[in-house]
Amino acid sequence: MENNENKESLKIANRYYQPGDYNRDDQVSVGLATTHEQVSDNYMATESAPPESRVAPIPRESTEERE
Repeated sequence: MENNENKESLKIANRYYQPGDYNRDDQVSVGLATTHEQVSDNYMATESAPPESRVAPIPRESTEERE
Protein backbone atom coordinates (compact mmCIF):
# COMPACT_ATOMS: atom_id res chain seq x y z
CA MET A 1 0.00 0.00 0.00
CA GLU A 2 2.80 2.40 0.91
CA ASN A 3 4.49 1.75 -2.45
CA ASN A 4 1.28 2.65 -4.35
CA GLU A 5 0.97 5.92 -2.41
CA ASN A 6 4.58 6.74 -3.23
CA LYS A 7 4.01 6.08 -6.94
CA GLU A 8 0.90 8.29 -6.91
CA SER A 9 2.81 11.07 -5.13
CA LEU A 10 5.62 10.89 -7.67
CA LYS A 11 3.12 10.97 -10.53
CA ILE A 12 1.58 14.18 -9.16
CA ALA A 13 4.94 15.74 -8.27
CA ASN A 14 6.22 15.23 -11.82
CA ARG A 15 3.35 17.18 -13.35
CA TYR A 16 3.94 20.51 -15.02
CA TYR A 17 1.65 22.99 -16.74
CA GLN A 18 0.11 21.93 -20.02
CA PRO A 19 -2.35 24.08 -22.01
CA GLY A 20 -5.01 21.37 -21.58
CA ASP A 21 -5.01 22.00 -17.82
CA TYR A 22 -7.46 24.87 -18.41
CA ASN A 23 -10.05 22.32 -19.56
CA ARG A 24 -9.48 19.64 -16.91
CA ASP A 25 -11.41 19.39 -13.66
CA ASP A 26 -8.93 17.68 -11.33
CA GLN A 27 -7.38 19.65 -8.48
CA VAL A 28 -3.79 19.48 -9.76
CA SER A 29 -4.73 20.72 -13.24
CA VAL A 30 -6.79 23.59 -11.85
CA GLY A 31 -3.90 24.57 -9.56
CA LEU A 32 -1.36 24.42 -12.37
CA ALA A 33 -3.58 26.47 -14.70
CA THR A 34 -4.23 29.08 -12.00
CA THR A 35 -0.54 29.37 -11.12
CA HIS A 36 0.41 29.61 -14.79
CA GLU A 37 -2.10 32.42 -15.28
CA GLN A 38 -0.75 34.34 -12.26
CA VAL A 39 2.86 33.97 -13.38
CA SER A 40 1.98 34.95 -16.93
CA ASP A 41 0.09 38.05 -15.75
CA ASN A 42 2.97 39.09 -13.50
CA TYR A 43 5.53 38.55 -16.26
CA MET A 44 3.50 40.56 -18.76
CA ALA A 45 2.96 43.38 -16.25
CA THR A 46 6.67 43.77 -15.63
CA GLU A 47 7.63 43.35 -19.29
CA SER A 48 5.24 46.05 -20.47
CA ALA A 49 6.80 48.70 -18.23
CA PRO A 50 8.86 51.25 -20.15
CA PRO A 51 12.61 50.92 -19.73
CA GLU A 52 14.26 53.25 -17.25
CA SER A 53 15.40 56.49 -18.78
CA ARG A 54 19.11 57.15 -19.04
CA VAL A 55 18.49 60.89 -18.97
CA ALA A 56 19.60 62.71 -15.82
CA PRO A 57 16.77 63.03 -13.28
CA ILE A 58 14.92 66.32 -12.96
CA PRO A 59 16.36 68.32 -10.06
CA ARG A 60 13.93 68.61 -7.18
CA GLU A 61 13.67 71.17 -4.45
CA SER A 62 15.15 70.41 -1.07
CA THR A 63 13.31 67.82 0.99
CA GLU A 64 13.53 70.05 4.07
CA GLU A 65 10.20 71.06 5.56
CA ARG A 66 8.85 74.41 4.42
CA GLU A 67 7.60 76.98 6.88
